[in-house]
Amino acid sequence: MLPAVEQKLSDIFIYLEVRQRWVLCCFTFLAIINAYTMRLCLDCTLNRIILECGGHRVDNVPQVLNPKALPNWRIELAMALNHTEYQLRSRLKAGKEQPDLNQISAKGTRDREPAGEKRPGQEDSQERLSCSEQWPRQTQSLVVMAFYAGYVLSHVPGGRLAERYGGKWVLSAAILTSAVLTLLTPTAVRQGGLYALVAVRLLVGICEGPCFPAVCALLAQWVPEQERGMLASCVLSGGEIGITMVQLVSGLLIAEQDWPVFFYLVGGGAVAWFLGFTLVCYSTPDHCPFIQSEEREYIRCNTSNSFLLTTGREREEMDGEDGYEGEDREHRREVEATCNTAPWRSMLNSTPLWALVSTSMQQEFQQKLPQELQIALEEVRARGTSFSELTTIIETIAPSVGNWIASLTTGRLSDVLIEQQILTRTQTRRLMSWLVFLCGSMYMLQIKMSGARIWSVLGMGAYYASIKLLPLDMSPNYAGTLMGISGGMGALPALLMPYLEQLETDYKLVSSVRAAMWVIGASYISGDVQAFNQPEREPQ
Repeated sequence: MLPAVEQKLSDIFIYLEVRQRWVLCCFTFLAIINAYTMRLCLDCTLNRIILECGGHRVDNVPQVLNPKALPNWRIELAMALNHTEYQLRSRLKAGKEQPDLNQISAKGTRDREPAGEKRPGQEDSQERLSCSEQWPRQTQSLVVMAFYAGYVLSHVPGGRLAERYGGKWVLSAAILTSAVLTLLTPTAVRQGGLYALVAVRLLVGICEGPCFPAVCALLAQWVPEQERGMLASCVLSGGEIGITMVQLVSGLLIAEQDWPVFFYLVGGGAVAWFLGFTLVCYSTPDHCPFIQSEEREYIRCNTSNSFLLTTGREREEMDGEDGYEGEDREHRREVEATCNTAPWRSMLNSTPLWALVSTSMQQEFQQKLPQELQIALEEVRARGTSFSELTTIIETIAPSVGNWIASLTTGRLSDVLIEQQILTRTQTRRLMSWLVFLCGSMYMLQIKMSGARIWSVLGMGAYYASIKLLPLDMSPNYAGTLMGISGGMGALPALLMPYLEQLETDYKLVSSVRAAMWVIGASYISGDVQAFNQPEREPQ
């Protein structure tokens, strides 16, 4: 950063007395929002993409009829009808109007089809009857699953990179590359069709995979233990606000604009976030030029300082600075020399880690983000209302906003219970996990009753204040890796969602097995720092 710009920003932060840990939490919160909007933007536009990609096997120019096959007075009428149909196809391609296929079919049969001959474009009109006929369910599932295939693969590598080289640059690169691919999606779809769309979504998934692990690596360095429940829950539940943004934009914008506008808006917002984040945020407090010494010392004293390690890049830059001195610096160098590789054997033999993976998988299967989003939008359309009505907007976004507010409430409650020593950290996390199970059960029992949604909202809030915080609790040094393992394996149900749903429909025992896995997982999770967090020194 230019020295003049850095000095100006420093003066602004000092004048406003802005806490840098709050600045970082705000930007990571926005990062999660951007990640979710780029993930879900396809689900709102998939039907229009299908109509554009699969609904036209004819050329993009009006068909030329054979004048000899028609009487003279019918030639002009046929050419006029042909030009009208071409205009309707063009508007359909722009995503602005769906033609009345029955009317076009009837006119074409009466006015321009000679007896005994098949009218031009008849097969194309039949194929435009519905999106399910354009692309079968298996094809649509492939498009959606492509994202999660890449998403699962890059979780653990992203976590390790964030721990080695700093969460700032891993998160920045993940969001920026995802944004560029999102901006290129409309062009790829219109040039390459289905296969190009699948390839782009696969790459977006690979790029977004490191987001949550990198965010956890940053929170482990910046968020004090006393504020972990509130701040970390606020950040990690940012996906709920991302869902809200997708619902609002899809309802307000796509109804009037071409579907690529949605991708351009989402991708452009992510690029703007990248510029701001790289300008004012840093991987650790010790390397941030804007932080006040009092806040730096407060974070050091309340983030398990003896457990935290410094990334290799920052370690080189901190030599000769006021970061660590004397025995403290030597101690950290000795520890860092032994932690080039994660303690995989100890991690994979950890019972609390597998309990975390089990509960994460159950929650991901229960959430079903793309399906819930499409159902909410279809309900609005079925009622014949528009997103311009205030009541419709509130009904649509209320559950997601409620989930986020509930996560703040339960996160703060967790901090109070731990700070007042009413419960230990492990007991608090287990209590919130049991609350998730209880609220989920009540929601399923009362799903057809008015007011049942409140149980789901409370359950999601407790989930962010329990399961999502466990990587930070269990290992500040390897929070990114733990989030990569639990988040990557937790995303497997989303990858296999169509098959799991069919399996659960065919065999009722599957639901009982899922409930049992949650109960067992919630009983074995731990909020204590695990033994593998502190690397063992190799024998000299």
